[in-house]
Amino acid sequence: MTSGDAIQRMAEALADVPEADRAEALRGLGVKELEQPPRPERRTPLPAPRRDSDIVSEVEWV
Repeated sequence: MTSGDAIQRMAEALADVPEADRAEALRGLGVKELEQPPRPERRTPLPAPRRDSDIVSEVEWV
């Protein structure tokens, strides 16, 4: 049996268990957190659009 098979069997066994019991079972196996903490979002404002007449686009949309 591979580790993937073991994990699949464990997931199937825990599928019908209430969430609180599932969390307790996973903690007993050594899982420290069930969810990853949210990643901090950058709040950097976008720069103001420039009105530079020297910039010419060479892109043609087809």
